[in-house]
Amino acid sequence: MRRPFRFELTIFAFVFLLSTPTVVYADRGMIPIQPEVSVYEPGQKAIIAWNGREEILILSTDVLSNGETFVLEMLPLPSNPSRVELASFKSFEEINKKIWGRGFKTYGERSLKVEEGVEIVFREKIGTHDITIVKAADTSELVRWMTVFLRNSNITKEVSLQNFEPVVEDYMARGFRYYVLDIITVSPEQRSVEPILYRFNTSFLYYPLKITSPVGGNTQITLFILTEGSIQDGYHPLRMAGYQTPNGWEPIKIWLSSGELSKIDIRIGGLLNDGAWLTVLTYNGRLDALTDDLMIAEEAITPTNQGSTPLGFIIALSVILGATCTLAGVVTTFLIMRSKERAKHQTH
Repeated sequence: MRRPFRFELTIFAFVFLLSTPTVVYADRGMIPIQPEVSVYEPGQKAIIAWNGREEILILSTDVLSNGETFVLEMLPLPSNPSRVELASFKSFEEINKKIWGRGFKTYGERSLKVEEGVEIVFREKIGTHDITIVKAADTSELVRWMTVFLRNSNITKEVSLQNFEPVVEDYMARGFRYYVLDIITVSPEQRSVEPILYRFNTSFLYYPLKITSPVGGNTQITLFILTEGSIQDGYHPLRMAGYQTPNGWEPIKIWLSSGELSKIDIRIGGLLNDGAWLTVLTYNGRLDALTDDLMIAEEAITPTNQGSTPLGFIIALSVILGATCTLAGVVTTFLIMRSKERAKHQTH
């Protein structure tokens, strides 16, 4: 049974490497009519589909360590997500195909002692992910519970959560009560972790950035955003990605039909069944510079009706055309009658 939503928000989170820091790097060339983003570059990648009421968030993170170790990903959530499911990297590849195609076309279960105030609401192994969702209202209780959680998960490395307490406290103060804990194993070879899909109610588009600030180091973030309206500007420190063409820079803004969205993920096609705009926001820099979350209200998204004509417009156009045809018929009849009358007078 779904729990009531305290208010409509969501967030994705930060990565703990339980032994060595995460290393993220990128090396890109630039050729004419080439998009500035690629799903094959290392870093955080997310597909965010939002219809004004509900959001689907597909997350994929590339991580690398100097030896085999565990990674704990934490996602603070203000409500219990209605879906937590395995997704596919093919979703990102399908978006990549759309971006490149448009560019060239257009421009050339373990038992745990539950701390008082911490409640486990979900526990499941999904692919390589060992996911636990807890509900908590106090930062210190959550941190104590996480210490026991890691120990009971056979993670013997000492993990310091002290640097994250102020950030978690901030989310607690803003009403976030649900926290997703995802344990995965990382090998020395850099790889993309199997994407996970989260679906939840939210009154505005949201992607967390601030929660990553205590980690330190550099990162690259690429957000593929799908909305019914068009996003007009970048949101600092994120910037809008575009195409580098022989004639200059052009933003990536692509209208996708419901069928095209379903090729990305059938669940996204169902969420945005009238089609959506694809916009890409990116960040490349230090994690400690991410002091605000991405929050886009519905009012900030320009309404569009790409691919369909409004019913009111069709009715109005039909009325105008009908009236025009009627008037033309009356005028034609009048002219014929006058012509016959003139001919009759000439006969007499």
